[in-house]
Parts: sequence; C-alpha cells; structure tokens
Amino acid sequence: MRVPTQFRQSIRPLALSVLASLLALDAPDAQAQLSGSAGLLSNYLYRGVTLSDDKPAARLALNYDGAEGWFAGGQVVTGQLAVETHRSAQWTGYAGYAQRLPSGLAWETGVTSYTFSHTPGWNYREVFVGLAGETLSARLHYSPDYMGMGERSLYAEVNGGWKLAPRLQAFWHAGSYHSFDNAQSSRHEARLGLATGYQGWQAQVSLDLTRARAASSTDLYGVSTGGGGTWRHQVVLAVARAF
Repeated sequence: MRVPTQFRQSIRPLALSVLASLLALDAPDAQAQLSGSAGLLSNYLYRGVTLSDDKPAARLALNYDGAEGWFAGGQVVTGQLAVETHRSAQWTGYAGYAQRLPSGLAWETGVTSYTFSHTPGWNYREVFVGLAGETLSARLHYSPDYMGMGERSLYAEVNGGWKLAPRLQAFWHAGSYHSFDNAQSSRHEARLGLATGYQGWQAQVSLDLTRARAASSTDLYGVSTGGGGTWRHQVVLAVARAF
C-alpha cells in the first residue's frame, strides 16, 4: 500500500522534493515504484542553514516506494561546508515503513543517515516518526550525536501545500531544531514558495527564513544566523528533471 509521498519531502531535504510530493497527491495507490530526479538549486538549504556556502548546488536523488509500505532512497549533493575550501559530495540515505490508517491518515517511522565525504567526523544518523494527511504532514527527528558534535537533538517540522491551478502549487514548511546540550545551536526556520511542473520538468521558488533562539550565534555550519528576534531570509530557486 502506498501512502502520501509528501512524507518523503523532509527526509529528502532539498527544494524540489516538495513539488514532487504535491504533484503526487492526486495519484492513485500503486504497486512498488522507483523514481528519481536530477537538478540544480541556487542554494542548498537544510533546516534553515546553507550546506553549499550560499552557492548553487547540483542534486541527484533516487526513491523507492514498496507496495507493502516499505520505502528507501537517497541523494547526493555537491555541497560545501564551512570547514571546506572546495565542493564535495554530501550523501543522504533513508529507509522506513509507512501505513495508512482507517481514518485516511498515514503514519511512518524510519532512520536517516547523513554522510559528508571530506569531513567524516560530521556524519550522523537520525530516527524519525511522522503522521500525514492529504495536504498536511508532521514529523519528529531525533539524533543522539547531531553532526558528530556530541549533541542530542530533536527536530520538529510541519509541511503543507495546496493547488492554485492545474500546474501551480503553493507550499509551506515550518521547523524548529532543539539541542539538548547546546542552546546556541537551537533555531527556528520556515519556508513559503510556489512550484510548477511540465512534462517531467519541475521548478520552484521559495522564501526561506531562519532565526536563532540565542541572542546571537554562529551555527555549526559556520553561518551567522543572528538572534534576539532577527530573521535571516533568502530566496531559493530550483529546477530539476524527474525520471
């Protein structure tokens, strides 16, 4: 049984996954399915901070949805962390299980692994649980060692979207990252955007906002996010080809 594919948008932390999820909401239940996409982003943002040094990035993703509720997938992105002087591959892999409830809602649970090829000390894993309807989903992620920094973390997010026209969708996202061991790392972030697709091509534009909880901070990615009510904002463009 397939469940709403909007579940996958947070596990695949790149812009174009939102569009793929929204376009899939009208699709009927199907058997096992393998899909993917390749594209470019003006900035690779993850939970409100850049993992590409505020520069464009390329992305390749593959996703598998099993007929019995099992799912798995992964992606590779040309990112650039604060400690790096040039681009390197950043890998994400995930696997889990999801089922639809009699009410029409669907639940999921699984694990995600993040790998930074040139800085393996930052590799880490998370477990997640989620609940989704047709146009709204929520998920909690927990890591005992976030980004290899020895910090126990909890990330909560809510995602939604609605159709404006046959080929135009609006979407939104709100997330909050909390570190149990370092308050300076905690932050809020949000995204609001428009997405469209035509004959396998996908494009979107979004406004992304980030605010640190502390009075001021430079996060573990090397990005100064400000604080004390100051929001960092930027516009992100993305285009991809689905296959």
